[in-house]
Amino acid sequence: MYKKLQRFFFLKRPGWYLLNRAPVNPVLNLHGLTPMPHLDDKSSSRFFLQEKTDTLFKLVHDKYSPREDFWRWLGRDIISKRLTGSYDAHKEYQSRRILKKLGQRTVNVRCYGVALNFLNPLGSLYAMEHMSRCQAGSDYYATLDDTSRARFIDTLASQVAALAEAGYYHRDLHLDNLMVDESTQLIWIDTHVKALPSSREKRQALFDNMLTNSRIDDPADRARLKGHLAPYFSSANEARSH
Repeated sequence: MYKKLQRFFFLKRPGWYLLNRAPVNPVLNLHGLTPMPHLDDKSSSRFFLQEKTDTLFKLVHDKYSPREDFWRWLGRDIISKRLTGSYDAHKEYQSRRILKKLGQRTVNVRCYGVALNFLNPLGSLYAMEHMSRCQAGSDYYATLDDTSRARFIDTLASQVAALAEAGYYHRDLHLDNLMVDESTQLIWIDTHVKALPSSREKRQALFDNMLTNSRIDDPADRARLKGHLAPYFSSANEARSH
């Protein structure tokens, strides 16, 4: 990765970003960025597609507005996020490296960076390969019969369990944060992971939240996923010895 200043036009407004990018990736253009509202509806981020380079941009909006809540905006969005290098795209790129070390597939990253203008509310930029030949996990899951769904749940659980054994969990685990390719392999597109807490209560709470937000609606499939993963979220010691 090398650093580069580049300007993009999101929603017809120019914005400068300090990017980290690999030299082998395609040169990204300033224009030709099409909003993707159907992806926005499934996420808290904003998405734009650049068809010419087959690149999908994911931008995270500031949580606070400087006009409505100046001090929280300054403290969280500017100081805690941008100035310390803890913005979402940087965290996601570092998390991606953890998944890759475990042998799990992730989407190819073109670049990631941070907005230089503090008044640009789209502060975090993450650009990745557009997986046009893959299906979203929820769409793929909806096409499966009972036997195939069980196999899919087993594969998903094994990857989540491997991550837990390494001491991490997916911050936002649900079917729309992964893709399925033509060979039915899982590809993680939202790679943000966090360290598992040592507290049994906290691990159980995040596990319950994970199951609730998984977008796996079938009770039997959700129970199957729960059965696979419960030992890894019971306590830190039990997860390591499982």
